[in-house]
Parts: sequence; C-alpha cells; structure tokens
Amino acid sequence: MQRTSLFVSLLCILKCIGVVLAICTVNRHAGGSGNRLQCSNVTLQTISNQTTDVSAIMILNSNIKYIPDRAFVKFARYLQSLNVHNCNVIDVHSEAFVGLSSVKKLSLPNNNISLVKEDWFKDLVYLEQLDLSFNRIAKLEPVVFSRTPLLKHLDIRENRLTCLDPSILPGGISKVYFYGNPLTFKCRGKLTLWMRDHGVSCRTEMSEKEAWLDKPLWHCAISDANIAKSEALLKECVILNLFNQLRTGLTTAESYPLDAKCADMRNRLTNCIAVEANMSRNLTNGNVTKMLLLYLRQNKSLR
Repeated sequence: MQRTSLFVSLLCILKCIGVVLAICTVNRHAGGSGNRLQCSNVTLQTISNQTTDVSAIMILNSNIKYIPDRAFVKFARYLQSLNVHNCNVIDVHSEAFVGLSSVKKLSLPNNNISLVKEDWFKDLVYLEQLDLSFNRIAKLEPVVFSRTPLLKHLDIRENRLTCLDPSILPGGISKVYFYGNPLTFKCRGKLTLWMRDHGVSCRTEMSEKEAWLDKPLWHCAISDANIAKSEALLKECVILNLFNQLRTGLTTAESYPLDAKCADMRNRLTNCIAVEANMSRNLTNGNVTKMLLLYLRQNKSLR
C-alpha cells in the first residue's frame, strides 16, 4: 500500500512539473508592432487558448509532430511572424496556414520536415522571409514558391537537398542560405553562378568553408558546355583545376612563399618529378599527381 501511494505521488509530481514547464508569455514584439506570444513545451491546443491580439507567435521546444489545418487562423487578423522552432514537426497540412495573408515571416527551423509543398504557402502572399533550416528536407515541389512573389530571404541551410534549381526562386529574392546541403557539383555551379549574376547573396560565416568550390565550378562550366552538363566531367575538371593550383604553388615562390629550407625541398621534389616524367615522356596531370603523392608518402615514411 505504501509503495502504491508513493508511486501515485510521484506521478502527480511529474504531472505537476509538466504543467509548470508548459509556459506562455505575452510581451511587446521587439521585431515589429504589437505583442509577441512566446510558448515552450506546449501543444497547439494550448496555443489556441491564448489571446488573439498578437503580431508574432514563437513556439519553442515542444512536441508538435503535425501542424493541422487552420492551426493559426484565429490569429490571422494581426499575425505577421510565425516561428515553430525545435518542435519535432514532420509534416504540415495543406491548409495549416490558411488565412495568414498578413504573415511576412515564417520560420520552421530545427524540425524533421523532409518535403516542402507548394500548398503550404498558397495564402502567404505577402511572405518575405522563410526559414526552413536544420530539417531533413530532400525535396522541394517544383513550383513551391509560385505563391510567394514577395519572398526576399530563404534560409534552407543544413538539409538534404542534392539540388536547388534557381528557376524555382522568386524574381525578387535577395538572400539564399543553402550551405550544409549535399548539392551536386552540376547543381551548385548552376545555382551559385545564377546567384552571382543576379546579385543574390549567399554568404554567411559558415558558408565560406564551402565557397572555395564555386570559382573552379564556374571556370569548368563556362569553358566547355559538355562539361557543364556532366557531373562526372565537372568533378574531374575541378580536381584538375585544384591540381594545377597546387602545381603552381609548388613551382612558383611568388605565389606560394616559403622559407629557404622549404623552398629547397620544394624545388628538389618538383625537379625530381619533372626529370622522371620527361624520361618516360609521360608528363600528364594524372601521372604527375600520382608521383607527387608517392614521393610525399615515401618522405613521410622515412621520418
């Protein structure tokens, strides 16, 4: 009996803690006019019971796997910003955002979304900013942004896209953040070249780690139309381009400044490779790269 009583008491405590952790507050919206409703550890039912006089809603750290139809329609009159962050969202009903014609910013980051559908945005005609970062998105429907002509900022970082075709982007878009996606060389080259030509920014602190790839891709794609159409030829061209940069660095002190000791070792290495290649009359990028790697490996093993 005592154990049962203790167990019941423990359940009550846990239930009470759960109620305490479900928190909603209303305060002034720093990013715009009106009030902001901020909730954590809640259900959408809890949200629907809150005041409707808010211009921004932020839902954090909750377990909302599915956003049903008309989920926020009662807030439509004033709502301009909606953020559902880290809430385990997997899917969204096609009518989930119906009536939210005043919303300018929609954020669904850090969820488990894998497919983005056109119907989600059919009423968001004034949408300017869309954040879908840190999901599992592998596909965007072909005309997904056809209903959002005013979209200016798209954040789709850290997803699973192998391609983001620039033809699906609205004409007035000014920022697209896409780093952390496994884009193919063919797609990345087309996308980044289009963005450069249209003045669209993609630069963030983290994206700089991937930006080194863009210039070799552009050079390869522009130099030969057949290369631009082939993923395999693009990869080969980029590798050869990087090899040529390495060879230039190893053979030109001005472009790759080294101290005297390193410069002497560099010259000995490159001279040895050149002599051997000339003797075999086979001075190709592939053979020189192979010999370079062989000498570097042998040198490492002798240390």
